[in-house]
Order: sequence, then structure tokens, then C-alpha cells
Amino acid sequence: MQSGGAELNLGCPDGFRAGAVAVPDWWPVLAPDVTVDQLDAGEWCEKLLRETVEALRPVPVWQEAVPRAGVRLAAPGRRGAEVLWYVTRGRDLLTVVSPGRRAELAGAVERQWRRRGWTITSLNAGRDRPGVAATTREGSQLVLCFGEFGEIRVTASQLGVARSERVPELPGAGEPDPAPLPYVHCAYWSALV
Repeated sequence: MQSGGAELNLGCPDGFRAGAVAVPDWWPVLAPDVTVDQLDAGEWCEKLLRETVEALRPVPVWQEAVPRAGVRLAAPGRRGAEVLWYVTRGRDLLTVVSPGRRAELAGAVERQWRRRGWTITSLNAGRDRPGVAATTREGSQLVLCFGEFGEIRVTASQLGVARSERVPELPGAGEPDPAPLPYVHCAYWSALV
């Protein structure tokens, strides 16, 4: 699903929609051998995010982040000076996740990604700000990270895509996109344990 605006999911259990985020600080050096265009890559990222969020029980409340697409040079020493197009989509979780449940949420995401056969590329087991990153067999990069004030973002990025004329101008492109502070309480995720 291609969407230019933010959507909001209003249920702690179940529910999903499409969405996106800013380009993460890390950047993958792997790119898929098969080139897809930006629209197809965006839809693929949406699918990865939907599967990730739906694997959490109960499903937290979330909203789309600003979709991102653009060009990025390859990392120095890698692949020459080739220009690579990328697409990034994401979810901002609006459910308050108590400090005692954050590692559990990160662990649930990590287990889901491992079950899918994806390679875990980074794991932060910190109590207050856990996080996990993974790479799919197709070269997509996924990241779950916690912010300083409990904000949570899940992103999916696809690097090495072909520029597409079918992609509409994305609103908010180039603007900072901080994850919102969570405000929805859930009996499970928000419980003080």
C-alpha cells in the first residue's frame, strides 16, 4: 500500500495500516541483486512492517511515520561511487511500553525476525533503550529502536532500488521526523513490572 499521509491504528489488540520513517543512522552495505522500483520496494517494506507489528501480542497501537525515498551514495570503499536509490517505511508505536516490558518487546521482535530466517545484525540488550536490527535474505534492513523518552520506531529500508516515475512526491521529505511520544495505555505493555 502506498500512502503519502500518516494513518493511525486505534486498537491495542489487532489492526494494521501502512506507513514510514526517516532514514536510520545506520546504512546497509548489502543490496539485492534484483532491482525493483521505488513503489514496489515501498510495498515490500510495508509488508515487512505489517508482519513485524502483527507478531506482537497484544498488538500495540501505532501510526505511520513519514515515508522516505531518495538517493544515497554507497559507503566509502564499497561499490565505487555508485548512486543507490532507497525507500524507507516505518511505524511509530503509540502504546506506552513500560521500562520493564521494553526488553520483552524487543525480544519478541527479534524472535519473529529470527523465525523468518533473517540475520540479526545488531542487538542492544539495554533495559531502558533496547533495540534490534536485521537483514532479510532479499537485502532489506529492519530496525526497532527506543528513544530517550520511550518513543518506539520500527523501520524497514530497501537499498539499491530503481528510481520510479510512478512515485508521487512524498510529503515532509527532507524534514526531521522525530518519533512521537507514546500516549496510549495498554493493560499489558504499559504495566509496571
